[in-house]
Amino acid sequence: MIETDSFSRLGFGVTGPHAGLGAGRGATTRLIHQAVDQGVTFFDTGPAYGRGEAERRLGAALKRLPRRSAFVATKAGIHPGGYRDFSAGAVEMSLRDSLKRLQRDHVDLLLLHGPAADEMTDKLLRRLDAFRERGMIRHLGVCGRGAELDRAISLGVFDALMAPVNQSLEPSQIARLERARSSGLSVIGIETMAGARRPSGPPASRGDVWYLARQIKRRLRRDPPAEAGPPASEALRWALAQPFCDSAVCLTTRPAHLAANASLVAALEAGEPTP
Repeated sequence: MIETDSFSRLGFGVTGPHAGLGAGRGATTRLIHQAVDQGVTFFDTGPAYGRGEAERRLGAALKRLPRRSAFVATKAGIHPGGYRDFSAGAVEMSLRDSLKRLQRDHVDLLLLHGPAADEMTDKLLRRLDAFRERGMIRHLGVCGRGAELDRAISLGVFDALMAPVNQSLEPSQIARLERARSSGLSVIGIETMAGARRPSGPPASRGDVWYLARQIKRRLRRDPPAEAGPPASEALRWALAQPFCDSAVCLTTRPAHLAANASLVAALEAGEPTP
C-alpha cells in the first residue's frame, strides 16, 4: 500500500484531450499548474496517450515546479501506437522512454496497463522489482477492469490498483476493490464521471469538441447515454465516499471544472457540507 499522505485524494488525468488536439499545450500546462495551486499532487498519464505527447506535456509543466509538488503515475505495456507488449524488455524500454519524456529520474507509480493475467510473468515481476531497487520507480500497480485485477491482488507484489470507480459498478466489481483494499493495496479510481451528466449546448472549446466526438463514438457502440445521469459533483462525491477508494483521478479541460472538483474534495476532507 502507498502511504495515503503521498498523494492527493483528487488526481488529475493528463490523458485524452491533453494528449493531442483536444487541448493546446499551453492550456494543459496552465491546468496542471492550477491543479497544484489547488492542492492536487497526483498526476496520471501514460505513453500510449498521444504517442507520448501526454507525458511530454506533463514533464514540461512539472519541470517549472518544486519536485515535491507532484506524485507522478505512468503506465507500461500499451506502447505509443497502441501495440501491446508486456515482455520484461519492452516494459523496461517503455519505462526508460517515459522517464525521458517526463524529465524525471523516477516515477512514483508504474502501472501495468491492462495486462492479461498470464502476461504478469515471473520474469516481468523480477524485472519490475529490479526497477524499484534501482530507484527508477517507487511503487508498482496494475490498471484494469476485470480478471487481471484478481490476478494482481493474488500475486501480493503490487502496491496499488487503478480501476473504474463509479455508480454503475456491479456488486462483484465493488467486492473486488474492497478485497484489494483489505489485502493492503491502494485503490485509485478512474472513470469516476462515467455516466455523469454533461453540460448541454454547443461546443465552446477544443476540449468540448473532443468530448463530443467521444460521445458520438459511444453512441455508435450503443453505450448508455449520460444525459439522465447524476451531476458530476455527485459522481465524484460518491467515488470518494467509498471506503476502498484512496484517490479519484478526474479529467477536464475547463479551469472552472477543476476548481469545482478541488473545492468539493477540500470540503469533504474538512468535513464541511458540500453543495
